[in-house]
Formats: sequence, C-alpha cells, structure tokens
Amino acid sequence: MENKDLVSVVIPCYNRKDRLLACLSSVLSQSYDNIEIIVVDDGSTDNVRELFTNIADPRLRFLRYEKNQGACHARNYGAERSRGEYIAFQDSDDVWYPDKIERQLAFLKDSGADMCFCGMDRVSAQGNGYYFPVHGFSPENALEQFLAENRAGTQTMLMRRQVFERLRFDESFRRYQDWDFAIRAAANFKLSYLPLALVRSEVGEDSISFAVKSYPALQKLYMKHQELYKQYPAADAVMNRRMGKRLHETDKKAAARHFAYSFRLSRSFYDFCYMIADSIL
Repeated sequence: MENKDLVSVVIPCYNRKDRLLACLSSVLSQSYDNIEIIVVDDGSTDNVRELFTNIADPRLRFLRYEKNQGACHARNYGAERSRGEYIAFQDSDDVWYPDKIERQLAFLKDSGADMCFCGMDRVSAQGNGYYFPVHGFSPENALEQFLAENRAGTQTMLMRRQVFERLRFDESFRRYQDWDFAIRAAANFKLSYLPLALVRSEVGEDSISFAVKSYPALQKLYMKHQELYKQYPAADAVMNRRMGKRLHETDKKAAARHFAYSFRLSRSFYDFCYMIADSIL
C-alpha cells in the first residue's frame, strides 16, 4: 500500500513502564510507516517518561498530565491532539503484529466502512490462548450484534477521524468503554470486520471475583443503551442472561430476575433452567 494517509495511534499509559516498551516497539515497527504515535501518560508515578530519552523517532510524541483521570480521558486527550486522517488506539500492555495497520487500513478502504476492527489473540499468563471475537460479524446486523456481545477491543479499532470526533469515549466508563464505543459506532456508522488476529493481548483468568466486580459496569452499559435493547429483543435476552450469569454464584434472586426476563424474551429452555435453578436453590 502506498503510504499517503497519516494514521494516528493513541496509547494511554498508567504505571505500565515495564510493558510499554514492547508495545511501542510493535507500533514503531509497523510495515505501514506513515504514522504518528501519541503516548498519553495518565498521571503515572513510575517515571515512564525516561523511556523516551532513548527513542529518537520523530513519529513519537509523549504527552502527560499530573492527575490520573482514566484511560477514556487519556484516549480522548490524545486523539484531540492528533493529526491523522485515521485514528487507531492501542493499549500499553498489548502488542500489534507487524502488518496490523497496513492490512486493516486497506481492508477499511476496500469495504467503504467508517470503522474497522480486527481479531486478536488473547493469551493468559499460563499461556492458554483463544481467538477473539468468538463469534463472527455481519455488517448488515452490526448494531444488534454489538448489543448482544462486544466484538471489538479498543486495540483492534481503526477509524476515520470523523467517527472519533462524533462519538469520543465516554469518560464515565471505567470498564466496557470499548463496548460502549462500538455500540454507538454501529448505530451511527458503517463497520467492517477483518477476521485476522493482528493483535496479541494478555488477559487474566475469569473468576467469581471478576464476575461480581464487572456486574455494575455491565448494568451501566445496559441502562445507557436500554432504548436500543428494546428494539432488539434477542440481544436484550442475551444481555440479561449475561447479567444473570454474573450474579449466579452470589445473588441467586437477582440472577433469577435477569433469567426470568431473558426467558420472557427468548422462550429458550436454557433460560428457563437458569431461572428455575436460581429461584429454588
């Protein structure tokens, strides 16, 4: 691909000095080299700035503010100060494969989409891995599919500048901010999916603790987009089933209410079994 269009890559960073160098190396070594990289130090206390004293690449910019304000604020802050026709986001503890931008930008242009997301390899600390997203994607059903399930991490997104300028990241979200952004993108723009793993991301193991902690964020996402969920009963059922599962081990009555609503929408035997189990145990 002829390198004409500038791609801005925004990387929020908070106390990830030990991981950031590998992340930066993977972005700086992209086969598509007409990029600017904006690292936003979100009030770190680990002196991450010193990493940049030995990197003399004019494509790299380091921005910092003193008070930690969260990854969404950092992404917005960096993207506002970017210059590219296209914007991509990377996470400070992940790596991109060398042809990520080249492949994704070509695919976005060929598809005529406004935003493209790709697949990624998710790998646990124990070395177990799987491909994400688990399910496929049909552009004609983009909104319903994103309401049912997140398919796009921020590190897999590449978008035309106007997508970010219209949507921005919701800074009230500390979890599921990528999902919220993708739902709004699907509601307002044309999306495309490149089914190739072009990102490697390390993830922690699922646990009951994670399920309990993530439930309020999941509920917040659901309530924000409740009017959209009402338009897509199948996705509404999936979301309530998911919330029920998050509470299944700790609050069976609340879980049963989610399963009951999901069953009312889906009439599936699966939801019926969960509803009965949490009601009587």
